[in-house]
Amino acid sequence: MTLLHPYYIIAIIYMLIFSIQEVYGRKVDKKWFWLLGAYFVIIAGLRNDVGPDYGSYLGIYIYSDEKSYYSIFMKMLHMEGPELLDVEWLYTLINKILLNIFDAPFYMVTFVIALFAMFFKVEYTDDNTFYPFTFTLFMFIPNFFIGESGQIRQNLGTFIVYFAIRFIKERKLWYYLFFIFIGSGIHSVCYLFLPMYWLARIPLNKTMMLLMIIGSILLSPFEVYRVLGDFLGGMASESSLVEGFNGYVEISAQRLNGGFGIPEAMMAILTFFLFVFDTKMKEYFPYYEYHRNYAVVGICLYFIFRNNPIFSSRLAGAFIGFAYVIIPNAMYVVSSRMKNMIYAFIISLVVFNFVVFGYFNNIKAGRFSIDLYRNHVLP
Repeated sequence: MTLLHPYYIIAIIYMLIFSIQEVYGRKVDKKWFWLLGAYFVIIAGLRNDVGPDYGSYLGIYIYSDEKSYYSIFMKMLHMEGPELLDVEWLYTLINKILLNIFDAPFYMVTFVIALFAMFFKVEYTDDNTFYPFTFTLFMFIPNFFIGESGQIRQNLGTFIVYFAIRFIKERKLWYYLFFIFIGSGIHSVCYLFLPMYWLARIPLNKTMMLLMIIGSILLSPFEVYRVLGDFLGGMASESSLVEGFNGYVEISAQRLNGGFGIPEAMMAILTFFLFVFDTKMKEYFPYYEYHRNYAVVGICLYFIFRNNPIFSSRLAGAFIGFAYVIIPNAMYVVSSRMKNMIYAFIISLVVFNFVVFGYFNNIKAGRFSIDLYRNHVLP
């Protein structure tokens, strides 16, 4: 087993302290959450050759300068320009401006992307849970390492869309469409969220949820997603980045052939929370129904895409990021005794993920260990 670098351990301890306070004491002032976000920007944005796809993103940075502003503009309009862009227009534009105008070193790209991602992450988390430190701690491993320190394009794009859920609540369609447009300029997976403005408000009961989930499990072996072929492939693939992603997230042949692993266990846990706490959450937690609908869509997509490790992680994973907020939020609507049980369960999962993350050599593979992690400003 390999241990994380102390910079990450410090973040875990910081989150745990404020998590205990917000669960058993009073609400923590948002400034302390912003401080955590600033720290995340430093350790993720200014990392030096750290992360499974660092070299691939460096290649994209150099590649972006070869594209003209006119081609980027045409890509924004979904039209063909004189040059073919394999990467989304807004991400290419950010890279080109930093290199072409400012002649910035590559770590300024990761810094700028982390800065934007953390702004949207802090705002989304604060908007949608009474326990932002608990939720962030719960999601820290492995999401921070796959997202902010790995697949930085999809991470930023999805958090832009996560942030935009406030416009679904406020019923501001044009604002929502604008953020879908911006998010899809970073990563095309954001197009999947376009119909959620309407789907989020569809009333679901437990029978409908059960039928949808069981139906998705039954469809899993038939790989029905192949019908959409190139459309989904374009959202999930990132050329050279796919290899880095596969090297980072281990998928066993046994799991793909019907076995049961950690992803299936997490889907079972999420489904359990959906059904057990649905009634109380509808009664006491504002806009719970929106998160529930995202969760059901995510679970269904996971099982439909299960035989494809890229689709099941990237496409379904984008929705599951919404879904997990339900687990800590359940503490808000239950008795003190049940609240203690849920919190103990969350902390147990954090410890479990910490051990599993190191056991499967993911820390070494991503260069997050004490001997391999490097930062441009931290010692």
